[in-house]
Amino acid sequence: MRTDDGEDAGGALERLRATLEGTYVPPRKDAFDIGTDTLYGAIGGLELHCPHFDLLPGLRLRSTFCRVIAPYLMAFAPPPRPGLPHPNPWVALGEGGLTVLTELELTADAEAIGFDRLNTVWFVVALLRLRLGQPLQVPVIADRPFSVVKSAPESANIIPVELGAPLVRTTPHRGATQSDLQWIQSHLRAAAALMQDPIFNRALQTFDRAVAVPYPGAGIVIAWASIESLLRPGQQRITERLCRALATLLHPPGSTRDRAFTEIAACYEARGGAAHAGHMPDTKQFTKAFDLARAALMATIEQGRLPCRDELLRRWSQKL
Repeated sequence: MRTDDGEDAGGALERLRATLEGTYVPPRKDAFDIGTDTLYGAIGGLELHCPHFDLLPGLRLRSTFCRVIAPYLMAFAPPPRPGLPHPNPWVALGEGGLTVLTELELTADAEAIGFDRLNTVWFVVALLRLRLGQPLQVPVIADRPFSVVKSAPESANIIPVELGAPLVRTTPHRGATQSDLQWIQSHLRAAAALMQDPIFNRALQTFDRAVAVPYPGAGIVIAWASIESLLRPGQQRITERLCRALATLLHPPGSTRDRAFTEIAACYEARGGAAHAGHMPDTKQFTKAFDLARAALMATIEQGRLPCRDELLRRWSQKL
């Protein structure tokens, strides 16, 4: 008799017995160099509506399935000796975990975009978080597709990456459309080139980390810090200059831009209340700050260059 993963039942029994006795020695992992070999990043929270989608040569999103199970376990007695498990009973605390429906394949010969291989995975997922506004995570990376790990799980290299607290949701749940994936595909190289500029790099990384802050008062400040990094309003008349520049970046001249300025100013005022008076922003202003930061960063990527604050203010004053 064989188990579901193809292991001989007798071998499985011997492995279980050795584990209980504390003498089990797992087989050696297959050779794997994260810096050069093909790797697979599990993306939690992203579901494709197609079997795969090529972003660049050697960089592909693919549908898959795995479940990262993450409850804390509680035992009530010490192990009888070192190397042995804690005796029963064990209690699972909660039902934590993350379902993965998409993997990012980065082949050994993938087109380079200016990052090391682990940060290439981070950057692609950061752009997906930016475009979708969804709290996507990469809990683990592996040296083979997740669909084949189960055939030899003990020889697979599976490395934890993002297994901390869940990210904050700032927009309603939605899936990735073909248009979203095409936007990433079309702008990936330009966005990677912009990351060589320390101003854009700081603005994007600041925004990407803001969703890891569970406290709304801090989150709205960090989201606005991303916008401030991008537009650099200076030290004088900060609110006026920043809100005018942002409204001009995001909207054509006319009544739409004027209304946007009023809404942006109200959101920045909520940011000031959180930063200087400890006020909790309401949900509308909290999500508005993230929407504005996302829009400003995506507009910058689409234009392929940093926004010029003085040019934006000139366009505002001349209604251009």
